[in-house]
Amino acid sequence: MHRLIGLLLFVCAGTMFAAAPPEPAIPQARAAMARLPLRFEENRGQWDASVRFTARSAGADLQLTARGPAFLVGSSRVEIALVHASPSPVIEPLDQLPATTNYMVGARSQWHTGIANYSRVRYHSVYPGIDVVYYGNQNQLEYDFVLAPGANPDAIRLHFRGDVQVSLTPDGDLALRSDGAQVLQKAPVIHQDNRPIRGRYTLLAHNQVGFRLDRYDRTRPLVIDPILVYCAYMGSSGNDRITAMKMGPNGRLYITGYTPNGEIPAIEGAYNTLNAGRTDIFLAIIDTTDGNFTLKYFSYLGGADNDVPSALEVDSSGVAYLAGYTLSINFPMAGTSYQTTASSTGTKGFVATIDPSIAGGDSLTYSTYLGGTDGSTSINGMALDRAGFIYLIGNTRATDFPYTDSAYAKTLYGTQDAFLTKLDRNSVSLPYSTYLGGELTDEGRSIAVGTDGKVYFGITTTSTKFPLEGPGDRPTVNPGVHIVIGMMDMTKSLEASLVYSTYFGGSDNDEVRKITLDAKNNVILTGFTLSHDFPTTSDAVQYKAVGNTDVFVSIVNPNDPAHFLVYSTYFGGTHGEVAYDVKPDGAGNIYFTGYTLSPDLYTVGALNGWGGGIDVFVAAVTPGKPGHSGILFCTYLGASGTYVGNALVLGADGSIYVGGYGNIGMPITRGGYSGGVADGFLVVLK
Repeated sequence: MHRLIGLLLFVCAGTMFAAAPPEPAIPQARAAMARLPLRFEENRGQWDASVRFTARSAGADLQLTARGPAFLVGSSRVEIALVHASPSPVIEPLDQLPATTNYMVGARSQWHTGIANYSRVRYHSVYPGIDVVYYGNQNQLEYDFVLAPGANPDAIRLHFRGDVQVSLTPDGDLALRSDGAQVLQKAPVIHQDNRPIRGRYTLLAHNQVGFRLDRYDRTRPLVIDPILVYCAYMGSSGNDRITAMKMGPNGRLYITGYTPNGEIPAIEGAYNTLNAGRTDIFLAIIDTTDGNFTLKYFSYLGGADNDVPSALEVDSSGVAYLAGYTLSINFPMAGTSYQTTASSTGTKGFVATIDPSIAGGDSLTYSTYLGGTDGSTSINGMALDRAGFIYLIGNTRATDFPYTDSAYAKTLYGTQDAFLTKLDRNSVSLPYSTYLGGELTDEGRSIAVGTDGKVYFGITTTSTKFPLEGPGDRPTVNPGVHIVIGMMDMTKSLEASLVYSTYFGGSDNDEVRKITLDAKNNVILTGFTLSHDFPTTSDAVQYKAVGNTDVFVSIVNPNDPAHFLVYSTYFGGTHGEVAYDVKPDGAGNIYFTGYTLSPDLYTVGALNGWGGGIDVFVAAVTPGKPGHSGILFCTYLGASGTYVGNALVLGADGSIYVGGYGNIGMPITRGGYSGGVADGFLVVLK
């Protein structure tokens, strides 16, 4: 049903648009360059004598010595040496290219000009009857072991020399790790007379690797073809995260996250081209309509300390709204800020708007802090209404969090309360702001504004005395972690502003991660549950819990408490899942994403199987179709390692955009390399 049409590693603390170019034309050029063959330059005295050929690529410089290839993993030089091979094989360049290279540095006597370039290099008789041929493109190195009839493949031993750890992935690839970076050498492709032969790597002592082959005709030639993917992700040397995405006008996909350094070049005209602190926010905009996913905008935003965005909205004119939390006391202020200063301790909420149509520093058209002086505050969710008002939800420990005279609650009740705030970026006063919480800890997770003007919210709470209003679905709960779903009318005052609130879920721990609304102002929510009695409906695709934790997808109607539960289902496998984002389409299907530890999800139209670790899942269900018939789509995305889907956007053309972060190893169709422990990614499914 869907196919993977693009994958970009974005930044998320080392952003994936790592090599983000100064002009929009550069990404297309890089994509084209990635398909070009490697050019092996002959050493004519321009390098150390041990180097026979060098190839420069988009990901790294590759050297061929008498022993074999050498390249960088992170900052460590790694060499793939052939154990017990001929110490001085005959090295023959093949397929000379029309290009030549000139080095005119220093005195004329030191110049090296007219250096030939080749697309392949062959090492003859490295073992008896075995040659090796090196070639590839800008993203990977291939090397074929060409075995003459009767040659022994058991003689081939690869020694990965250097500060590197070598391991086998569940897919049979070799993972090479050093300095927090990783490259992959894919499982070998083995063939004889165009017929595939089964085989695999075998790990030996001291970072040595051999090959194990199934039966083949030893009287015929054989080719063993490993592929070294040294350019698989784009990212910085740190940990990167994509935290939110939104589709803007004209097919422009807006993406935000955070990055710990300034290694990603900003686009000319950005608000800020440099990282200002420990972790900075980034805003990236991609044109999804040109077939090349061209990066149109990339900017940093932040102060001298850690800044993390959690929510992103885009208005009809393409202005980006960002909200989250910051430790910076010098977060840049602009416009009619409600709060221009912040305490030096704890986190503070922030809201900022960037207009990408304005070049340079003036593109930050509004920003403000939001918080108190004696406790941390974080903004976790944001929504916009048609009049341009900003609605925020989060949590605070401050006893002096700003509230309005019309607030439902004006004092902190528990150790941490949720808050709901309406913000006018054209005014220095707040239209509405209130605490909302019980006697323990409450965390405002997600917010939405209905076509009826009411504000809908999802809260995770440990409080057993959360304020409830209306005929609740669950008037009381046992101690634990629970969900609260509610609705406010911020045009009203005091107790009248809380129109409805209820606990929702089972008797064990449940958490809401995201809410959204359908066309009828029903609340669609997702998260995870440990409850074995989480409420489900007769058209659920999964009626019972299966794993330690399962995802839930539910539709509820706070405007009709008598018919509150519209749809609800478990979703998961035997080992556990968490969902982070949910979106409905125009046909009534519900799409959601997160991560899974389970190898046995019920997949439909799957692009990938389970990778063996923590994988992204992307799924869609159709209310009204019970059982597995209601699963419209479900696939894994990832490999061995950790991959988390944080954000999901549905395109007008049916494309699904999934953003998150993960280790190296996810299949890449577009991108560069990553030097980080974890990088952000964007997956496009169509």
